[in-house]
Amino acid sequence: MIYHLPTILVIDDDPIVRQTIKALLTGDDVRLVFAEDGKSGIEIAQKLQPDAILLDVMMPGMNGYEVCQILRQDPNLNEVHIVMLTSLDDRDARLTGFMAGVDDFITKPFDRLELHLRLKTITRINRYRRLMAERARFSWIVENNNDGYLLLSSDGIIQYANSSAQTFLHLPHECAGIDITPHILKHYSPYPLDIWDEWLKTPAPCYLVQTETLNARAYWLLLEAIDMPVKSDNSRVVRVRDVTETMSTHHDMRKFHKAVTHKLRSPFSTLVMSMSMLENKLQTISEDEIKEFVRLSMDSINYLTRDVNRVLDYIDTPLAMESSIPLEIRSLPEIIKSAQVELGLNDIQLTIHPGLSASCLAITDYAFELVLGELLENSKKFHPEQTPRIEIMVEPVGMENMIQVAVKDDGIRLTAEQLNWARLPYFQGEKFFTGETPGMGLGLPTVTSIIWQVGGQVTISNRADCPGVVVSLSIPLADEG
Repeated sequence: MIYHLPTILVIDDDPIVRQTIKALLTGDDVRLVFAEDGKSGIEIAQKLQPDAILLDVMMPGMNGYEVCQILRQDPNLNEVHIVMLTSLDDRDARLTGFMAGVDDFITKPFDRLELHLRLKTITRINRYRRLMAERARFSWIVENNNDGYLLLSSDGIIQYANSSAQTFLHLPHECAGIDITPHILKHYSPYPLDIWDEWLKTPAPCYLVQTETLNARAYWLLLEAIDMPVKSDNSRVVRVRDVTETMSTHHDMRKFHKAVTHKLRSPFSTLVMSMSMLENKLQTISEDEIKEFVRLSMDSINYLTRDVNRVLDYIDTPLAMESSIPLEIRSLPEIIKSAQVELGLNDIQLTIHPGLSASCLAITDYAFELVLGELLENSKKFHPEQTPRIEIMVEPVGMENMIQVAVKDDGIRLTAEQLNWARLPYFQGEKFFTGETPGMGLGLPTVTSIIWQVGGQVTISNRADCPGVVVSLSIPLADEG
């Protein structure tokens, strides 16, 4: 820790006085700086901005009153404590000094104890003034910062919240005394739950998410906290950051990449191949063969047009649906079959609880196709022979209005680091915006991001009975009607 040594500027033309002050104040934990006349004293004061100035009255060229008036005109020095050194003891001299801006007088010859106590008081007041100025600057920065900041007590009671934090967390202007945990739960879903459950005891970065609706995208906040080393009633500092743009941008990039890669490759390839063959054999083939090539090309164009429109819908359509076109559970076999063919998977077993076949999920088919594609692609990629055996089970869970989709494979086990990374969909450190991490696939953070946005939960664990992982998706059921 850097300790600020108080600086005392002595402006006096008498070398004996300067020497006397130096002898009197040696060992008082102050930095002494001397000037021999008023002009040099002003220059030094402007450069050093001392804590206090001891100023002689009678000096050649420019007397102490004139020096004081000039110092008071400088906005950086107009609050510096000025003590005038004088042998004059008449009332008029003191009044002239006060009118010039002098704060106090010390009469020569000096009493060491008096001088010591006066300067100690002055430096203490000046230190307090500096602290108040720093606090004012800090308060201005915090109040005008785009990030939210809170001071919490050790039990989670709000002591202070800046205006951004009040906006993010829907806090009233007078929010001191509010218990932060139940208040957040009124407005947000915290993720991951295990971190949130221990957050008051051991603060770690976690997300607050307002789930997506038909008219608004998901809203993401990143909650970070640090406990101050010195315990007090406001010992925890919390920063609240709006990361919605970051999450949405990377998620939309991934959606577009996935859609273009898987939905447009096949019709493009067929179209190019048909037109290439037609061009190469145009002079030798019959009219019927030309018609067949044209038909194939038109089929590809129609497929391409359809899929381009689907891609645009895919990008623009919300993931969760309050109404219209929620995902029907009875359509899962068709979606899984399509993904199985696309990825070249041979062994996928689907089990749907009989009581759920007529239910709908609060997620679009587009979003679920992306989730399923990510999980199946990871299962294939990280299987030693790229031939995983996959089980998909759809069943009710204990939570009301929620179902669980569990995807099991028989590939590899994940390390604790990989499991932790997979459930935290924060993209700031991703390589080239792709999400690639050595030894880990892209899909799991993308899956987590999507499921959180529709109000669900994701758990990822290694299988207990054999190598492989289990990804369990808890997804809300769509509102009936």
